[in-house]
Amino acid sequence: MMIKNKKKLLFLCLLVILIATAYISFVTGTIKLSFNDLFTKFTTGSNEAVDSIIDLRLPRILIALMVGAMLAVSGALLQAALQNPLAEANIIGVSSGALIMRALCMLFIPQLYFYLPLLSFIGGLIPFLIIIVLHSKFRFNAVSMILVGVALFVLLNGVLEILTQNPLMKIPQGLTMKIWSDVYILAVSALLGLILTLLLSLKLNLLNLDDVQARSIGFNIDRYRWLTGLLAVFLASATVAIVGQLAFLGIIVPHVVRKLVGGNYRVLIPFSTVIGAWLLLVADLLGRVIQPPLEIPANAILMIVGGPMLIYLICQSQRNRI
Repeated sequence: MMIKNKKKLLFLCLLVILIATAYISFVTGTIKLSFNDLFTKFTTGSNEAVDSIIDLRLPRILIALMVGAMLAVSGALLQAALQNPLAEANIIGVSSGALIMRALCMLFIPQLYFYLPLLSFIGGLIPFLIIIVLHSKFRFNAVSMILVGVALFVLLNGVLEILTQNPLMKIPQGLTMKIWSDVYILAVSALLGLILTLLLSLKLNLLNLDDVQARSIGFNIDRYRWLTGLLAVFLASATVAIVGQLAFLGIIVPHVVRKLVGGNYRVLIPFSTVIGAWLLLVADLLGRVIQPPLEIPANAILMIVGGPMLIYLICQSQRNRI
């Protein structure tokens, strides 16, 4: 009981930190806002300067929160589905496949803009299925599976590089220049994906069973691995449709959360949601304040943090002979 209470208290503290970080991100920038500016805006409703800043910063902050949560949860789900602690959508090529489909759709059928998360999901599904088929045939260990994923990532990014030579081919670049329609599109996918994940989290711990144990209790482990993997791909692909590729968030957050609260997915998923949202928000905030008025992409900061962590996890997996 005491451990449960400690986890609840920790979760509430993280929520407070997240809200505080969102407020700091909102008032910080090339043009700073004071509390009086916000108070005047919400009491009188007449402050054009604040209105313009709100329209620039608030969509960006909301998208950062949703994308961070979705990518963190996607990473946790992929690791459960593939039984691989190194799995992450960007590393195994899912994000690249989704981005290619997104680019093609915007070139040929731009009128389907509001369906981009779903269309990107189709693109992200292709490399995921390739990984599954190859793994079922060759039974890769954790590191070998990641190497195959990296090969797919390189291949698909090469295709993407060729496609982007067309000046009409539009690729989303991070969190900059986001508008309210982007928020609405992503919010639908975020709500759907995260609610389904919370419902599925009751079964996720059973994915650690082997096939014999699962059958002995009547649990269809293959079905739930597929459902978990598809949900992970959907969450990651939906973020790609709006912000493009963001690396390592799905690696960093689940492993940090496991260190904090253990591997129970009923606890891990909510914590990953909050910490993922906070981490991307912090990366974006740092990118805006380190060298103003220039902006460092949040993805660059995530890669600086995530690269060493991936090396550490690979070394650890080899030591444990996963």
